[in-house]
Amino acid sequence: MGVEKKKLLKMLEEASQLEDRSIPIYSRHLKTALFWSGLDASTREQLRIQLGILEKESQRHTKVLKEMAKKIREDKRNVF
Repeated sequence: MGVEKKKLLKMLEEASQLEDRSIPIYSRHLKTALFWSGLDASTREQLRIQLGILEKESQRHTKVLKEMAKKIREDKRNVF
């Protein structure tokens, strides 16, 4: 069973928007939590690096979603 183009594009757009909105918020909250955590500097630095990786992966994922949507828009098929 396939998914119509319009519905698939809407799902991709919503996923992209959710990621664009949520990751920066989560990141800010986690950075604040790390600051007040009482963890030693080395552990905080390791976690800060991991958060940076998560942010970059999220940006990459958003880019992939947008590229997918572009290809689907250009495709002549109406069901995927």
